[in-house]
Amino acid sequence: MSLINLKKDTSSIVVLCFIMLTSISIIFCPKLTYSEKMPNNSFVSYNSVNIEPKKDHGANDFGKQDFTFAAVGDWSCNKEAIKTASNILATNPDIILGLGDYSYQKNMKCWKDIVEEIDPQKLKISFGNHEFESQSLAKQYMDYTNVDQQYYSFNHNNVHFIAMSTEAPYEEGSKQFQFVHDDLIKTKTDSSIDWIIIYFHQAMYTSKSNHEGLESFRDTYHGVFEKFGVDLVLQGHLHNYQRTYPLLYNDENPANPTIIQAAVLGEGSGEDLYVDSQGTIFAIVGTGGKDFHQLNDQSYFNAKQFEEYGFLEIKVVDNGNRLDAKFYGNDGEIKDKFSIEKSRDNQSDNPNLSLDTL
Repeated sequence: MSLINLKKDTSSIVVLCFIMLTSISIIFCPKLTYSEKMPNNSFVSYNSVNIEPKKDHGANDFGKQDFTFAAVGDWSCNKEAIKTASNILATNPDIILGLGDYSYQKNMKCWKDIVEEIDPQKLKISFGNHEFESQSLAKQYMDYTNVDQQYYSFNHNNVHFIAMSTEAPYEEGSKQFQFVHDDLIKTKTDSSIDWIIIYFHQAMYTSKSNHEGLESFRDTYHGVFEKFGVDLVLQGHLHNYQRTYPLLYNDENPANPTIIQAAVLGEGSGEDLYVDSQGTIFAIVGTGGKDFHQLNDQSYFNAKQFEEYGFLEIKVVDNGNRLDAKFYGNDGEIKDKFSIEKSRDNQSDNPNLSLDTL
């Protein structure tokens, strides 16, 4: 055999080996994808959004496993806030949604000390007005919780979460509006997602108390939430607890939303059950520890309201088909219970859905 032929044979063997190894790696080493990306070196300047959130709607690796998340806002740094943190820690939720207003100081140290036993990677915060009392304060929270924007989204199992900001520009045509628009379209065409939960600080609807609902935010987004089938909205700012019936936006009188479904009584459980509702439930959980805002009346659209410290725990159960929510007071008592149930057939997967149709 000549030297030239030997070199040709050797080259062929090398190429064949490379093809075989590549094929094996494709079969046994699939590409990993993630539902969120949180760069560490990106910061949004004071009370504004300068860059687009860098989120990846990747494959859902966990399917429909049961999981638990908690939500609460308006903490402060006092004994009640310490109790709230301790009680959340005792339930060991997979995710903790922050509804804004944490330390009420020019730095976050006292609040960080209160939640130090909670894994910061579990904290998915939204930003309240008190996070902008100094130019460095928002950055402290971003760095601690590894959040790179005031608004962002992520998946956990079959639930899609969107953190919005009532403190950044949100009007139609803003970067935030466009982000929410694009994100909801992607989510509604994702067959692995059954639930959409949105959270932010200032509330859309409220009974008469220290603050009114944020009308411009409500009028910009409630119709959007309805169109894209948002199931639950979590808010703070009011230092009390309020939970509405499933609501539809009322174009003719926006301050008076339409109750789309009354509760179906659970089987002797005493909890409110909503089945395949077309409306959105809005809950205010501004009960982390800051002094209460008195509730002066009860609006017709509220199913439950009270002044108690504590947090809202939500379990995703029954193969991902039901949300079971309980408000735990800091005295250990359950103050409110409700469930939302849906069938797979009730999911809307219209690939042509767009805000242009609103």
